[in-house]
Amino acid sequence: MILPTGPHDYAIPDLSVVEADIRDAHVMKNCYAPHVFRMVLEVTSTNWADDLGPKVEGYAQAGIPVYVVADRKHDQVLVCTDPRGGEYRTRTPHKRGMSFTVPDVVGVEMELSVDRLLNGDED
Repeated sequence: MILPTGPHDYAIPDLSVVEADIRDAHVMKNCYAPHVFRMVLEVTSTNWADDLGPKVEGYAQAGIPVYVVADRKHDQVLVCTDPRGGEYRTRTPHKRGMSFTVPDVVGVEMELSVDRLLNGDED
C-alpha cells in the first residue's frame, strides 16, 4: 500500500481487507492506493515499536478506516478507528480472553479472538 508520507513510502500489512475493485487501484509494482483498504492488521514481532508508532500514523494519514495491532509485546490487541487529521480518534485495547467484532465500516461481519490473534493458529 502506498502511504501519503512520501513518494516512496509504502507498507506491507500482515493482513488486509480490501474493496473488490482493488486491481483498479494499482499504483506501481505490488503497491495499491490506500482508498481500497478497509482494514489492516499487523502482528508485532521484534519491530513492535514500528507497528505501534509510525505505522499507526501512516495508516491514519492514509485514511485506513480500521487498523488492528496484535501487540504481542504488551499482550493485547489494539483496534484503531476513526482516522481524522492524521490520527486515529479511537484506540480500543482488548485483553486476552476477550473477542471483538470488526467495526461495521470494514463491510464484513466478523468476530476475532484476542488469544487467536496473539497466539496464531495453535489448533
